[in-house]
Amino acid sequence: MNNKILFPFIALCVIWGSTWYFIKISLNAGVPPFYGVGLRFLFSGIIFYLYIYYKKLSIPFTPQAIKLYLSFGLLNFSLSYGMTYWATQYIFSSISSILWGLFPLFTSLMAHFMIKDDPNERLNKNKIAALFTGLAGVIIMSTNQEIDLASQSFLAILVLIAVIIIAAYPSVLYKKYNDEVGPYQMNAVCQVLTGFVMLFMSFLVKEDTSVILWTNELILSTLYLIIFGGFISWGIYFWLYQYLNVTQVTYVAIFPPIVAILLGWVFLGEILTTKEIIGTLFILGSSILIYRK
Repeated sequence: MNNKILFPFIALCVIWGSTWYFIKISLNAGVPPFYGVGLRFLFSGIIFYLYIYYKKLSIPFTPQAIKLYLSFGLLNFSLSYGMTYWATQYIFSSISSILWGLFPLFTSLMAHFMIKDDPNERLNKNKIAALFTGLAGVIIMSTNQEIDLASQSFLAILVLIAVIIIAAYPSVLYKKYNDEVGPYQMNAVCQVLTGFVMLFMSFLVKEDTSVILWTNELILSTLYLIIFGGFISWGIYFWLYQYLNVTQVTYVAIFPPIVAILLGWVFLGEILTTKEIIGTLFILGSSILIYRK
């Protein structure tokens, strides 16, 4: 991976690794999950529209482009983020980030069958070894968490795994047809669509927004999620599809647990356990396999 791709990729890993912390701040301050997702993506989508207007870019609305907008906006942004916010009410944010480490495994399996004409998307020994090495690291990290199988937290984990599998489909679909829609146009349409869908869902299920405590911490967290978690990170994510195969792009989901753990160790004085260190080494080793030529 050359420097043109490496530095944006690292930035994406750091941003997504930190967003879990800010999501938890948002939920703890009383922001309902659907309302939080809608607010975040509506405003980050508007920023993308302003960027497109500034750059004088056109937004395609071909049948294939509309299919991409709807699949990614409804399945990846709306469903997966909505359910991730909901699930994070009942489980630690670190568990959410660890579970999303399964994402590249599902995208790789789908890409193998959906993009058969591209040899870079086919499963091979190197890719399989990398995926299962990374998965082993994620499993080792997850054994550090205590989960009650009879509690709401276990249901949240099952829901989260289901939406992670569903979210893999639009990611592979976009890789297959990424020449139809540019990264900024994709973000603008999908994120604004998500904003309206999730705010409507919030209204439909009668989420109570009156309990939100708009402290300085919550305002700053919301701005971080909009600018860094919505605009910058997703701008990088879709941009990477032009240079990497879908497994390599979605492999970014496996690094946030490491970032979250390191941030907690450095800034919050949290203990770095042996399991977390071993899991980190497995994940870093898998990344060498997945990105080497």
